[in-house]
Amino acid sequence: MDTFVDSSWYYLRFCDPWNEEQPFDPAVAAHFMPVDQYIGGIEHAILHLLYARFYTKALVDVGLAPGVEREPFRRLFTQGMIRMDGSKMSKSKGNLVAPAKYFDGVGADALRLFHLFVGPPSDDFDWSDQTDEVIDGCGRFLDRVWRLVVEAQETAAFRDGPPGPADEAVVRATHRLVAKVSEDLDRWSFNTAVAACMEFTNDMTKYVRSAEEDPHRATYAAAADALLLVLAPMAPHATAEAWERRHGDGARIHARTWPTFDPELTAAELVTLVVQVNGKVRDRLEVDPGIEEDEATALALASPRVAEALAGATPRRVIAKPPRLVNIVC
Repeated sequence: MDTFVDSSWYYLRFCDPWNEEQPFDPAVAAHFMPVDQYIGGIEHAILHLLYARFYTKALVDVGLAPGVEREPFRRLFTQGMIRMDGSKMSKSKGNLVAPAKYFDGVGADALRLFHLFVGPPSDDFDWSDQTDEVIDGCGRFLDRVWRLVVEAQETAAFRDGPPGPADEAVVRATHRLVAKVSEDLDRWSFNTAVAACMEFTNDMTKYVRSAEEDPHRATYAAAADALLLVLAPMAPHATAEAWERRHGDGARIHARTWPTFDPELTAAELVTLVVQVNGKVRDRLEVDPGIEEDEATALALASPRVAEALAGATPRRVIAKPPRLVNIVC
């Protein structure tokens, strides 16, 4: 019963779990259904998904779930498998890897990050001798985050007053981080979200350790908090501890709202526009990322280096693909 029957309608019971008179109130189920997102491996898609859809349609058709949509799941995402020696891990095959040693060594969060970072979640992954190195790397990354957001707050020298150019660059990078991770999580690109956090951590560490001047207190605090907030779903234990160390006993990161970002601050300040003449690079121009085709063409043709390469010839064709490339064909 638990395998093929109860597991095929539990989501309807979840809509009305304290009902002692009936399995669920159809009106309550109709309010919450359908399920927004179904996640499962390929075996779920073949077995459980098939049975659950059948049961829901049957319950609706026989009048036990009036008002409930016949399709119980709005979206489907099929995750990949972790394999060993070309086969899926299973108890029967004896090819399981016990997670306990990683809990004791690098912690559960490092193992969790590894699963997110190793590749797109829809792809299969083959466990190998090099896997431990990747897991250790995720552990070292969390160590760097701890040093950056906890130890640096307690030991680094900070300055107040108006922020300078380096601080403004960090502000922009912080907004780009929030925008990037938000977008990546929405499109199931967990591996690139982790990579963005790693890159931001490296850049912030350089900022804090800069020999030119002490980091700006408010800029550092906002950046450190943003990093922890976007990491919180992926490394819940480490970020919860770090947040409490930063904000005092009882401060709970998982009770916070998701951080927001300013779209104007996420745009790159300038990008490099490459200008080619007959396929050869003749100039590189720093331009606004939102530059239009006509403006990019005009800037390219106005370049002294391009004029020298043209030697008075009239271009037969100009192919502009702003903001990255303008190719002039003579």
